[in-house]
Amino acid sequence: MKKLDLLREEFRAGKFNRREFLRRAGAAGIGATAMSMLIAEAQAATPKKGGSLRMGLAGGNTNDSLDPGTLSDTFAMNISQQTRNKLTEIAPDGQLVGELAENFEASPDATVWTFELRKGVEFHNGKTLDADDVVYSIQYHMGPDTSSAATGMTDPIAEVKADGKNTVVMKLKGGNADFAFGLSDYHFPIAPAGTKGAEWEKSIGTGAYILQNFEPGVRTVTK
Repeated sequence: MKKLDLLREEFRAGKFNRREFLRRAGAAGIGATAMSMLIAEAQAATPKKGGSLRMGLAGGNTNDSLDPGTLSDTFAMNISQQTRNKLTEIAPDGQLVGELAENFEASPDATVWTFELRKGVEFHNGKTLDADDVVYSIQYHMGPDTSSAATGMTDPIAEVKADGKNTVVMKLKGGNADFAFGLSDYHFPIAPAGTKGAEWEKSIGTGAYILQNFEPGVRTVTK
């Protein structure tokens, strides 16, 4: 039984094709009828591309905005996470990894952080991601005129600048070994430089999903 279960799981996982499945099943002494049943069962359980996923989320309201500086509930945060990426993210194992940043490192005193961007990444509107987009997206939360709720997290930043098309350098007012963790916060998605006002509601980003319809607190469709 354990051998049958193992064959079934490996076939579902795509580790071998139908012909190899039949060969292994025959070697294990499984009859033709049983093999056909196992194949049908395994194929039925194999994930298929396409379809729709529906999620019921609490916390949304009709005043929701997709402005990253004002994201305040699960509904809006979920949309932002689907459509946009950040420089860094927390992996399932709890480790910090690069998302739009291919590599990142700090100076020995952790006051200067350098982020190397992934090349060839495009926004939903066709614009290629570059350092200016990152600089703009971080500076959006900085300074006395911003309305962002993330100002407390950007206060330690003294300067954000582009160093060529694919490198961003951030200088801090003091050393912070955990600075890159903070950039994985939901307030810091990267958007095209110059995004402002009603443009935020289009949620143009580099994420896996494109926003098609946004009804604040009611219903949203992404593709």
